[in-house]
Amino acid sequence: MSNSCRFVIALLLLSSVSPCGRAADTPPMVVTIGFAAPLAEFSARQGRNAAQLAIEEINKGNPSINGRAVVFELLEQDDKADPRISEFVARTLANSKAIGVVGHWTSATTGAAAPIYHGAGLAQISPFAWSRSLTQKSYRTIFQIIGSDDLGLALAADYLVGEQKLKRVLVLDDGGFLGISMADYFSDHVKAADGEIIQRMSISGNTSDFNQPLLKARESQAELIFFSGRMIQSDVLARNLQRFHLQAKLLLTGLVVSPAFLKNAGDVDSAVLAIVPSMPLDKRPGMSALQKKYAERYGSEMLPFAVYFYDSVQLLAAAAKKANSLERAKIVNALHEIRYSGISANIAFDANGALLKPGYTLYSYERKGWTPVRVFTGK
Repeated sequence: MSNSCRFVIALLLLSSVSPCGRAADTPPMVVTIGFAAPLAEFSARQGRNAAQLAIEEINKGNPSINGRAVVFELLEQDDKADPRISEFVARTLANSKAIGVVGHWTSATTGAAAPIYHGAGLAQISPFAWSRSLTQKSYRTIFQIIGSDDLGLALAADYLVGEQKLKRVLVLDDGGFLGISMADYFSDHVKAADGEIIQRMSISGNTSDFNQPLLKARESQAELIFFSGRMIQSDVLARNLQRFHLQAKLLLTGLVVSPAFLKNAGDVDSAVLAIVPSMPLDKRPGMSALQKKYAERYGSEMLPFAVYFYDSVQLLAAAAKKANSLERAKIVNALHEIRYSGISANIAFDANGALLKPGYTLYSYERKGWTPVRVFTGK
């Protein structure tokens, strides 16, 4: 065989194996998902841990987008629960290569960041901010995976005021963005259910002095007290009901259905209720398995609400796979079309990014534990 023939054969052999060799040597593309929360807070770190657990589980499946192997990673940002800092964080993530953001933590920080993500065409999945206002501003990029506060409070008012006949209601808020808006919604729904707002009051979000509102509740013979505020204040308020010998029921919101509330509230004999934007999570398929994985990975118990952060990351990855693209606009479009079976809920969105058919649970605090009283399903 001549040297020229050997050369041609060698070229043919190289051309037949080198593409496969290059594919085998090509590392996966790194795909970034942004995460924003006040990371100094224990609850937010639980959410971050659950989000990281989702990242790890997605990567175990050797994902690929448009024929290219990818590996997902979490880009963490600390917004310190401050709306001004959240704007800075949002600009940082908008200018990164992130395909979407899980965050923020509060309704105020989520709302402050939303127009920045919208301007960048970057999907923002809100895991636990439930203000109705977030999906009322025509931002195609924002999505809530829990139901809105307005709908949940309407269902609670219909039941407590309309069915249980707790007509005389004192409404109290903590002066914050979410607290005031929720108090406004609940007041409107009480009136719609033929109830009476006997007093509408605000307190500082940092106080532990509930003497004035509780004196008003006693003087006006309130049958129901509604408080929209921080969990640390909620348990103080619950303990103080007994001191004033009030017969009124207390309705709380937010993260009170948690071990932290149980630890701080202790022996509360008064009737305490809480409205939560989810079905009972311990009944959801896959919840116990996720909590077991979390405990094995982090050596501690997973608080139930952390599942929303896990689902948010899984949802973004599912949207990228559905779009078969890492382009932000295509991922946003995919989120508007997606039907995803999450652990927290079956997730799909309306045109505004609000969760379709959200679930809510009204809990009662009994014998140092929370018991579901009524489960609601929204439209």
